[in-house]
Amino acid sequence: MKTLKLIATLAVCTAILVSIAPSSAASIILVDERSDAKALVPSAENGGISLEDSWKNVDDPVNIATWQTGVTGVGYDVSADDRYRPLIGIDVEEMQGSTQSIFVRIPFHVDGVNLATINTLTLNIKYDDGFIAWINGVPVASRNAPTGTLNWDSGASASHSDNEAEEFETFDLSSSTGALNEGDNMLAIQGLNNGLNSSDLIIMPQLVADDTQWPVVLATEVASGFVRPVDIQHSGDGSGRLFILEKPGKIKIIKEGKLLPMPFLDIESKVNDSGNEEGLLGMAFPPHFATDLEPHFYLSYTGNRGSIVSRFKVDTANPDLAINDSEEIIMTQSQPFSNHNGGQIQFGQDGYLYVGLGDGGSGNDPGDRAQDRETHLGKLLRIDVDSAPDAGKGYAIPPDNPFVSDASTQDEIWALGLRNPWRFSFDRQTGDLWIADVGQVALEEINFQPASSRGGENYGWRYFEGTKQHITTGVIPNSPIAPIHQYGRSSGRSITGGYVYRGAEYPRMKGVYLYIDYHADTFIGIQPDGEGGWVTQPLLSGYTNVTTFGEDEAGELYFATDSSSSTRNRVFVISDIRDESYLKILSIEAESNGRLSFTFGSEIGESYQLQASKDLAEWNDLGLPEQANSHVHVFTEILGAPLEQEWFMRAVPLR
Repeated sequence: MKTLKLIATLAVCTAILVSIAPSSAASIILVDERSDAKALVPSAENGGISLEDSWKNVDDPVNIATWQTGVTGVGYDVSADDRYRPLIGIDVEEMQGSTQSIFVRIPFHVDGVNLATINTLTLNIKYDDGFIAWINGVPVASRNAPTGTLNWDSGASASHSDNEAEEFETFDLSSSTGALNEGDNMLAIQGLNNGLNSSDLIIMPQLVADDTQWPVVLATEVASGFVRPVDIQHSGDGSGRLFILEKPGKIKIIKEGKLLPMPFLDIESKVNDSGNEEGLLGMAFPPHFATDLEPHFYLSYTGNRGSIVSRFKVDTANPDLAINDSEEIIMTQSQPFSNHNGGQIQFGQDGYLYVGLGDGGSGNDPGDRAQDRETHLGKLLRIDVDSAPDAGKGYAIPPDNPFVSDASTQDEIWALGLRNPWRFSFDRQTGDLWIADVGQVALEEINFQPASSRGGENYGWRYFEGTKQHITTGVIPNSPIAPIHQYGRSSGRSITGGYVYRGAEYPRMKGVYLYIDYHADTFIGIQPDGEGGWVTQPLLSGYTNVTTFGEDEAGELYFATDSSSSTRNRVFVISDIRDESYLKILSIEAESNGRLSFTFGSEIGESYQLQASKDLAEWNDLGLPEQANSHVHVFTEILGAPLEQEWFMRAVPLR
């Protein structure tokens, strides 16, 4: 396995993060973090102010002799902490005080065999404060670009913090694969600073292609009218029902596509949901639920005594009703603060119940509880709820738990070093465990535990937040496991973990793990890259405050959105609508005459018919076919703005 060595600056010891390697889709790194590059601080003296677009293409601009040569990243840092210095390969400190823009040219090569297999193109970039990127002169991505005309000395429209800039931000360029040439290519970037006298700048891109054909994800509303939905579960009994947990303490049922009027369970009188992270939080049905003579299920919630895991019975005369007064408390855990309660409970393929608990709350884990082996806080627990309980407990300890023979460690602990594992899930096909852990100030992370694990993993908190050292006093974790994926605060600040898709309806989604951030609006897919790493892809945007994912008995995926005002309390089902005749909409704008224009990625010389649908079944032509003369094509004056209802759009190639 690969190791990443992080040296403690405030402690004598060194902690080593061990990464977990997967297996499966081959990625091609077209531009790496340290690729050969040329950079120009444009000026009248070097001719940069008159280059216009010529520097963005493969052919050298007329003033190429004046460009600096080196490797990425391109930037400078004259701030007190000098934190970008290790990233800088081409120093452009002379731009401070003279211009807000830097021109960067990064050549790369694509052979014919690889070009034919590329389905996905991704730009990962570290930047401060903004940028605009082109491939062979075609605009493909931007962030904090100026409004209006782009000039040689344009500045960023907003700042991008140093913490955010040190982490890669991901941009999906798959609609721009047509801009790639067989042979020589050019990634051109205009880096943008937010102010002439900014103390630093960094531009460090990575361009990755692979043969994975990612799904085109669509979310369709299934039901609405919930009160802060936080979990979605199925009973596995062939009924097809979905159970939706509401934070205040009710459970609703979606049956045959309809929300039943009567709650399955109402324990609002038992639940303490006064804090934003408190309430009814998790539900799990045992694997044998369908055959139980006394069917029962398990809940995780916060009460006045802290976190509680309980067993409830189902009314055998009416399986759509639970027995409210049948509670049998299995476990309690006192909480020193109101936040970081975890909440997810799940049965693994081994039949044991896994319970996620946060570090006890506040901030920065003041009691170092995630590393304290004498408490359950900041841990993933594994307990046996089917066997006769051990003395003084409401459950038994599995005999193969990793610390049963360690007198200094609680027997229930399966894994430790977690901050707030709000959502974790098992891959129903492989048994692998995915743990999404909410971060503190810098990084959100996803930890991966293969089904072959025997437990005992330490995920590093609070010494590490993701792969960054955080608080180096207290316990130094021994061989902590690095996350397989992490992202900075520019992409969100509270991760909502999901599931690996294992349904039968959408083959392209198989094996893809989906997650989102509660404060962001884009779903991200993760799957193995075939070389021991992982590849990610943005899949769907436009949905904020996603609290949870769920899967039905068939493995189809759902998610729920939440708001305290009840305006977004809905449940959606996820589907793949990829079709070879679909083109990705790059932008939609209103013309001065009130008509909408649609910009699509396109193929030069191809003719397209724009079509619209209300239901993805019946499609109607809009206007006349048009021929594309570039890699993007704009259909104008087709529909009036604003649209009266939701429409689906596509551009169909006429062949």
